[in-house]
Amino acid sequence: MSERSLANRLRAIGFLLVAVYAVMTARLWYLQVVRGEHYMQLADVNRIRVVPIRAPRGAIYDRYGQPLVRNRFSYTVSLVPLGLDEESKPYVFDTLARILNMPQEEISRILVEESGPYPYEPVRLKRDATAEMVIAIEERREDLPGVLVEEEWTREYVYGEVLSHTLGYLGAVDKDDLQKGYRPTDLIGKNGLELAYEAFLRGEDGQRRVEVNARGRPIRELSTIDPIPGYDMYLTIDLSVQLAAEEAMRTHLAQVNKTSRYKKAGAGAVVAMDPRSGEILALVSQPGYDPNQFISENRSAYYMQITAHPQSPLLNRALRDFPPGSTFKPFTGLTALEADTLQPNEYYNATGYGKYGKKDWTLNAVPQQAPAGRVTIVGALARSANDFFWEIALRPKTGGVDAIARMARSFGFGQPTGLRISPAEKAGLVPDKAWKERIYGVGWYEAETMDVAIGQGFLKVTPLQMAVAYSGIANRGDMYRPILVRRIMTPERQVVMEAASQLARRVQVAQEHWEVIIEGLRAVIQWPNGTAQSSFRNTQYDAAGKTGSAQTSPGQPAHGWFAAMAPATDPEIVVVVFAEFGEGGASAAAPIARQVLDAYFAAKEARAAQNTAEIPIPAPGNLPHVDFSQALRSPAD
Repeated sequence: MSERSLANRLRAIGFLLVAVYAVMTARLWYLQVVRGEHYMQLADVNRIRVVPIRAPRGAIYDRYGQPLVRNRFSYTVSLVPLGLDEESKPYVFDTLARILNMPQEEISRILVEESGPYPYEPVRLKRDATAEMVIAIEERREDLPGVLVEEEWTREYVYGEVLSHTLGYLGAVDKDDLQKGYRPTDLIGKNGLELAYEAFLRGEDGQRRVEVNARGRPIRELSTIDPIPGYDMYLTIDLSVQLAAEEAMRTHLAQVNKTSRYKKAGAGAVVAMDPRSGEILALVSQPGYDPNQFISENRSAYYMQITAHPQSPLLNRALRDFPPGSTFKPFTGLTALEADTLQPNEYYNATGYGKYGKKDWTLNAVPQQAPAGRVTIVGALARSANDFFWEIALRPKTGGVDAIARMARSFGFGQPTGLRISPAEKAGLVPDKAWKERIYGVGWYEAETMDVAIGQGFLKVTPLQMAVAYSGIANRGDMYRPILVRRIMTPERQVVMEAASQLARRVQVAQEHWEVIIEGLRAVIQWPNGTAQSSFRNTQYDAAGKTGSAQTSPGQPAHGWFAAMAPATDPEIVVVVFAEFGEGGASAAAPIARQVLDAYFAAKEARAAQNTAEIPIPAPGNLPHVDFSQALRSPAD
């Protein structure tokens, strides 16, 4: 080979080497400079685990500081998808299935459904794991890459089904929640106050940055951001009254069901509130459900069980609408009194028969009872004489159904009360001539006015609306918006929200008309022939109230109602009881109201003797900045 050829070949090799080094240098520059941050992040993902520290949700207390919902410490077994390689997966799944008593298919399903776009975050496999499970996992830690045992707070509903519809429950997030910053394995309020006040209760998660080895085992902790607990809530609920109402409804309706020919009693609602402020002292809906079950491993089976229940435990009957029966008669009476078509001392001979062949309940009773006879409006309320209210409703000067509807709406019927809770309360229905023409395209009949006058027909109200309306009677016109949450406080005991009584409406009625209606309600309980006299014998307080039996579908038992207030002259508590298919207000609902009132006055006396006060309200101080404009929106918005 000539020197020239050798020189050319060496020159070519030199150029090739320079080109190779140039390419390698350029590639290194690209990887380290241009894409350096990207690959550093990938390395950190493999080397560093970000472990969320879940913030405890805010606790919930009654008005005296008794815990209703709290958090307890527990262990959660989680799996980081990125820390699990295909080679070790069969062994890890098999081992976890045996330790956690879970099918391998269930573990796979959870990983697929809940890991989502976050393969480096722990996916919860088992909440509230037992100590035996935790020990078994720790003993095999080196053989279970990607498996973590996290310490978390578990929500605990102290009294199980008590207040279940009010408090609500937690559930897994859905797709919409993920857009709001939640993680796939988070639990979120799904009902009741847990949902309505989610923004206050949820808190803010912290995190731990942990360095791990090639098998995903922690080596050292790099940094920690502490979680911020959710805000605590203090309700207007008086636990002693709530427990008494729950027990009274459960035991009495069970007894009614034993003696009933229909055997359909067992569901209903109780609302107890302070008419002077709108504060709700008890809010019962039965049957209830156990919110603890919705965060247990048995949640799916439990949900199917209660949704299959014939009495629909998930329904909050305190906020559903039903025909009110004779508890509506005071509002018909006020309509006639204000129209000056009825005088307070005017007598009417109630024979039990009305226009269009209608018969009073006394004539349809088994055995048949004597009609009310010659009565004023006080006696008509005491005896619940249907024909008295039919007659005054049809007097031309009264104004018919349109006048009754105006009076009913002035008390808030036909529209939500404004209580902040989820699901939102029903509006009910107050019919009039225009409504029927719009809905059915036909005119209104007198017989339909007679139905509405005694709380039947198209008319529908909720137990909560009835409690607010009777508060209006108790206050002689002033009606306050119902309140469930008294205050919300930070863990440092700073008040961030304080509920104030809010006058929702004022009904203008002549003072003498208020007094005659209240006297009629006292007669229901205190006259020897009053419809609720037998349920209120030997009471130590001056009570007033009204029974109601609302007819339902043909062949079905009536709903039982009772609305009460005490003391009658200056009421401090209103109680409304609704007994679904209870057959009669006097037999099914009034005894429950009696027990609730007894419990209220007994607790009041006991607190006075012990000098027990409500929880103190700290000075607001320097409040944290919270945007309440979204947090306080009604769930119906």
